[in-house]
Amino acid sequence: MQRIDWYLLRVIATWFLIILAILVSFRAIGFLVRETGDVGKGDYQLTHVLLLTLMRIPGFIYEIFPAAVLFGGLMGLGGLARNQELMAMRAAGVSIGRLVASLLKTGLILAVGGVFVGEIVAPALEQESEVMRSEWLHQQTILQSEYGVWIRDANTFVNIRRIDPERKISDIAVYTFADDGTLKMMQSATGAKYDGEKWILQGVSELELGEEGNTLVQLSHRELGLDLKMGLLLNLGVDPAFLSMTELFHYISFLHDNEQRSPEYEVVFWSKMVVPVLSILLLLLSLPFVIKDIRNADMGKHLMAGAIIGVLFFLVSKTAGFAGVVYDISPLFVAWTPVLLIAAATAWLYRRLV
Repeated sequence: MQRIDWYLLRVIATWFLIILAILVSFRAIGFLVRETGDVGKGDYQLTHVLLLTLMRIPGFIYEIFPAAVLFGGLMGLGGLARNQELMAMRAAGVSIGRLVASLLKTGLILAVGGVFVGEIVAPALEQESEVMRSEWLHQQTILQSEYGVWIRDANTFVNIRRIDPERKISDIAVYTFADDGTLKMMQSATGAKYDGEKWILQGVSELELGEEGNTLVQLSHRELGLDLKMGLLLNLGVDPAFLSMTELFHYISFLHDNEQRSPEYEVVFWSKMVVPVLSILLLLLSLPFVIKDIRNADMGKHLMAGAIIGVLFFLVSKTAGFAGVVYDISPLFVAWTPVLLIAAATAWLYRRLV
């Protein structure tokens, strides 16, 4: 990278980090206020809320990453224009194409950092924070993976490998541990039926482990000693936004293999996939609004117009995600349509500059 590339990267990255810190702070405060309503339930304390808030910050960063890139670009390039540095670059022979190339490099570097935080750091912390929160609130912990649904209630762990479209569950394994962590009993069942109050395991094979030996029992049915309500099965697992793209891909494949629909997970998967592209496009979108009146000292209206357009597109992409789930629209179409619209708008604005 040449000197101009490093200079633009430094200026834009500085403003990006400032804007990101401000937006993340607002998002974290909102989460903190919401969670304080549960303080006092179970063992949930204010210190736990503060810890969970810190653990959620990487997820907040990835959630608002494109918006922070847009505002960082507008503020950084706006500062260069206000100090007449952009005018000096143009007078020195730096073309629009050369500035675009520098912005592409800057956007790529920021996008790589965003993907690292959003796909490696955030999912692990968010999933762990959900487990910790459930334990402090004495709630059941339910996690989804490519190996099925895992439910924890105290010392009992239940693995459900298959849930059909009618919400009938089958291929079930139950593991019960003693307080010292030793395995007491293993149960496997071909299926389970909900009678309105409790789950009844069917086709049960029960192995009880004891110091004097193991006992294997075959039963036609047995009550599942777990207060698992049917409502929980309708919203099984962690929020799909807490999963990385790799985890989402594997889980979507698992659902498809079991003939289950997964529109919500597919929308989240493709939405995560477009974040780096969306961020780079929004950064490129900032240049036309800044350079349009580069000789005009008052560019506030153009900066505001750029911010409004960028935020509107960002809101449209979020709304489209919800609409895709509700109206069963193709997740690929839902995720990429706002990106294509931004790309078209950016191309049109640059064409006006030439």
